[in-house]
Amino acid sequence: MYKELYNEFLAILKKTPIVFSYLCLDELYTFYRKKDNRVYVWSAVGVTKTGRKFYFYFLSKKKNIDSLLSFNFDLPKVEKYYTDGHFAYSNVYGDKASQKKSKYTNLVENLNSQMRDKISYLVRKTKAHAKSFDWLDNRLAMFFFNLNLKGNK
Repeated sequence: MYKELYNEFLAILKKTPIVFSYLCLDELYTFYRKKDNRVYVWSAVGVTKTGRKFYFYFLSKKKNIDSLLSFNFDLPKVEKYYTDGHFAYSNVYGDKASQKKSKYTNLVENLNSQMRDKISYLVRKTKAHAKSFDWLDNRLAMFFFNLNLKGNK
């Protein structure tokens, strides 16, 4: 249910004339079913010219350029990207990517911290993990949909 709501939110956002200043991106990993099944949660915070924040995520089984390109399809177009040093960012965004720690990357690191705090599957050093890829995806969709909904108040 939440996955459909999140996808609907993305579709509406693409149709609106909102102008984004920059995006902050990062990734983290977790497991589903058992520890051999690693998955990556790509997350992004988009900041508009007015300072409003929008939150995005993408779940993939690999941490590579193809996964980032798939995530990029859902992201708004901006002139500047703030990321960590993962090679995929420089390959996809080129000179538009700033790959050093800054006050901008703290935005997405804070988001990762909130995810780990609110979603038990993402807590470090825990026995908890999602029973399926789809269940994890739905839980992330619920988290991100609610996070974006709170920002509209």
